Amino acid sequence: PRAMIVLAVTLASGLAQPSIAVRDHCFFLGPMKTGTTTLRDVMAKRGYATCHGACAGMDNWARDTKRHNKRDFEKHNAYMDHGQSADFRWLADAFPGSRFVLNTRELKAWLISRADHVRRNRESGHCSSWGKACPRASSNFVDNTDETIRDWIINESKHQQDVIRFFNSTAELRNRFAVVDVEGMEPSDLHLVLDWVTRRDPQNSLMAARLVVNPSDVPMARPTHSGKIPDSNSHGHSHEVKHHIDALLRHLGCTQTMTRATLY
Repeated sequence: PRAMIVLAVTLASGLAQPSIAVRDHCFFLGPMKTGTTTLRDVMAKRGYATCHGACAGMDNWARDTKRHNKRDFEKHNAYMDHGQSADFRWLADAFPGSRFVLNTRELKAWLISRADHVRRNRESGHCSSWGKACPRASSNFVDNTDETIRDWIINESKHQQDVIRFFNSTAELRNRFAVVDVEGMEPSDLHLVLDWVTRRDPQNSLMAARLVVNPSDVPMARPTHSGKIPDSNSHGHSHEVKHHIDALLRHLGCTQTMTRATLY
């Protein structure tokens, strides 16, 4: 009896609970510079054990999905940053209740933020602002040539199309998926989409009639969470980078509508 009392007290106090909350995993499939730090903070506030990039002995969670080892994903239940490298098909099968979010951003804003990140890496290694290699930089993310920036657009466009095609292929997958634009959405809309995609029992409640790519697609009247969305890891960007990206997009034939699109 005494042992039973001790166990009951321990359970009630939460000391015997697992290190992460018992909830479905949530994987964010967007690349860096699409609000990943903000999403980390938002999901942590919601009680998730978050992994932003490298964590828990993993070099990079998204690349490590290629190892197809479920044990790699035992210590966290929300993963973001570099999500474009994740094997989302394996994840969807390996974690049947998992949820997926394609976090994105207006094309021009994403390219400016990404190219400026590379510029800072290059200049910290005493290299020119633009170029391919920078041996003394502390990061290996140092290539912001026009050819590479063009490849960013092409690769992310293909990734987005692959993700949307896959998750729109069945009703079961469709109801585990949503698209968010952290920078462009109103806080209430972002809360609404995240509340829906992380809801309990996604196959039997609030079923979406179509793929959730806009807040208006969510079959909920209002969000359950509220409050300001943190502007995490925000940086101002150099006028040189903005001018360079503007000129490059014009050279590539991108219209203003295309540069403001969040699905490329």
